[in-house]
Amino acid sequence: MESREPAGTDQARTEPIVGVSRNLARLAAADIRMLARDPLLAFIPFIPFLAAFVLRFAVPLLSGFLERALGFRLLDWADLVRAVVLLFPGMFYGMAAGFLLLDDRDDGVSAYWGVTPAGRAGYLGARLGLFSAAAFLAGVLAARALGLGRPDLGRELGAAAIGAAQAAFFGLFLAAFAADKVEGLSVLKALGGLDLAPLAVLLALPLRIAAWPFPQYWAAELMLGRNSRSGIALVAGLGTSALWIAALYGKYRKRIE
Repeated sequence: MESREPAGTDQARTEPIVGVSRNLARLAAADIRMLARDPLLAFIPFIPFLAAFVLRFAVPLLSGFLERALGFRLLDWADLVRAVVLLFPGMFYGMAAGFLLLDDRDDGVSAYWGVTPAGRAGYLGARLGLFSAAAFLAGVLAARALGLGRPDLGRELGAAAIGAAQAAFFGLFLAAFAADKVEGLSVLKALGGLDLAPLAVLLALPLRIAAWPFPQYWAAELMLGRNSRSGIALVAGLGTSALWIAALYGKYRKRIE
């Protein structure tokens, strides 16, 4: 005997999905409006692409100069430059997310997240997830705009995933440790040292071990395949990202509670 579900069952199943999608769209639209109102934040999403275009022409010129002066050909390391460009959106988009979190904290908005249906963790996860998704797409596009190195979509997608996780890392770091946007800029200057982590692929052991806790190193390792296999580098990059994000989330919760 054939069993039939009530006519409204399918609709009941799809309603939560539609509701979540609608809320994410509203959150994304609200974040875009807040970014557009701030001159500094409005420019941030375009910085990775501007950097990629500048490097596209600057690296060959600098490589020619260094080769004539020192016999060093910078273009031989174009894949390392490509790895850094893939990471750029995570840093800058995370900066934007962190500044929005600081605004919400200063305005007292974050205090109301806990009483929403999604809860504090859900709201925060949605915001950081949106910026991470944008960073992932921007990373892949910026690497293509760079036009240097050996295009490898598989490796680039993996490195972009590691870079996308950095949006949550930078966002939470700013929200957890900075008192305001001015202090946030100082924090970002300190975090700028992480830009050097990919260079550790050029170091020999045991010096290279110092870079292992940082996802940026594993993104470069994934792109170059110099010291480890791509699968190991991807797992290590995503794993260290998850550990950092979990630790920073705990710190951020203590800050707002």
